[in-house]
Amino acid sequence: MSLRASLWLLLLSAIWGSSYLFITIALGSVGPAFVAFSRTAGAALMLAPLLWRHRAALAGRWHLVPVAAAFQMAIPLMLISMGEQTVDSGLTGILIASQPMWLVLLLVVSGQGRPRVMSLAGIAVGLAGVAVLLGGPGVGAHLRGAGLIVGAALSYAVGVIVVRRLMPGVDAIALTAANVTAAAVLLAPFALADLPTAAPSAEGLGALIVLAVVCTAAGFLIYNRLIVAVSGQFASLVAFLSPPFAVGYGALALGEPVGPPTLLGLVLVLAGSWACARWSSRPNQEAAAVAVAPTARSASALRPPART
Repeated sequence: MSLRASLWLLLLSAIWGSSYLFITIALGSVGPAFVAFSRTAGAALMLAPLLWRHRAALAGRWHLVPVAAAFQMAIPLMLISMGEQTVDSGLTGILIASQPMWLVLLLVVSGQGRPRVMSLAGIAVGLAGVAVLLGGPGVGAHLRGAGLIVGAALSYAVGVIVVRRLMPGVDAIALTAANVTAAAVLLAPFALADLPTAAPSAEGLGALIVLAVVCTAAGFLIYNRLIVAVSGQFASLVAFLSPPFAVGYGALALGEPVGPPTLLGLVLVLAGSWACARWSSRPNQEAAAVAVAPTARSASALRPPART
């Protein structure tokens, strides 16, 4: 692992941690469906050349792309945007990091693996962290929004299982670009029903552009670069580095409160998620290492030339 790779990982963590901040800013001008659609549509345009170049990797599986895109992008991005209408961006970043816990639970329920003792301990610790976060000041009145965000984390976990079953071995770049494109198509009808009544503010428009170009398109490219250059396991560390960035951005840019419950919940959720990803059985570990930021999960359940 080189210094350059570590810096790329830190940059990716900073980028994906900022996505929740920009979602909150964008929601000040447009609705949640339009936010989710705009970021996927913009990213799809950016990644279109890569999708065309790698299209052969999806031969015979194009009909499965909408299924993967629904669980890995369309549904969670919509739920996150809806949830952030009432939930702080920093708290959102922490709750999304609970994804490995839900993945381990889903694998157990579906009979695809048996968790180790440390995985079960991680689930208990992580759920305790979620309980602390939801019991923090000001959160009780917004449990519905928090529930939507937890639902997004659960959708990401389902998406990992879907990709493992339906698209094993598919080129990660091709799948990522295809998922973003399919997600934009799936979200288009909801965006049409959620069109803004007035032109977005300059701040809101800027946030939408950053979400599409930087947080989604560029974020995926950096993530795949890390997978190929180092390993999927190394790239998956972004799951545990981005939430502190999300909390910091929210506090500094939006004045969101960061009290003892937030910090304790952050530590517990990250510790629980790390335990689930670290001590899962081998197949589950590869899947559990996917908890990333609000858009980037599709490629991580697969193996590059060295892993995905």
